[in-house]
Amino acid sequence: MRSFLGVSMIVLLGVVGCGGTKEEPKTPESTVKATKVEPAPTATPTTTETKAEEKAEKKAEKAEEKAEKKAEKKKSAKEVVTASGAVFMFSLADSEGAKKAVDEDCGKKAKKDDKKLESCKKDAEAAGANEGIRFEKDDKGDWYWVSFGKEKDKEVVYNKVKFTVGDEAEGKLTLKPEGKDQGKKAMKTLPKEVVLEVPDESTVVMQDPKKGKLVYKKK
Repeated sequence: MRSFLGVSMIVLLGVVGCGGTKEEPKTPESTVKATKVEPAPTATPTTTETKAEEKAEKKAEKAEEKAEKKAEKKKSAKEVVTASGAVFMFSLADSEGAKKAVDEDCGKKAKKDDKKLESCKKDAEAAGANEGIRFEKDDKGDWYWVSFGKEKDKEVVYNKVKFTVGDEAEGKLTLKPEGKDQGKKAMKTLPKEVVLEVPDESTVVMQDPKKGKLVYKKK
């Protein structure tokens, strides 16, 4: 018969041999921490870009204001022609038809003599520089177109014609002559109308039947 001690030892050894309940190994904690991802910032214009845009806008506004002021200040053809004290002197260099006529006339007189040709042209240019036009208003309020020149350093009125203003357009003015020419070189028959071109405040252009375009510059 087995002793109680022997049986107890067998039971104990059985329990130990089975190992009892085993514990699961612990998973080591991760040493890597999760990185928080921030959303990408919305793209915004830089300070330099903003300033450049503002500068461009201001520049455009100034250009527009300048154009508006220029349009407001621009005088009409009538205002240019009838301005108090306005005198316009003949410019042979700008008057193609008249210049061509002078060249042909001097060529005939010079007879292939270069010195005479140049002298003739200079005399014609000097004489033309002393000729001009102006528009005068008398005490009665009537307007006169006056063409003048110089003879022996004295002013001579070649034409003096009363007129009324007809059609007005941008850069153009139509004069309607009346009565008789009161000048020294009076026209026997007055034209029905005279059209003046006024491209700017310093220039008046007339069309002569024989000499073509005659250009006058403000003195």
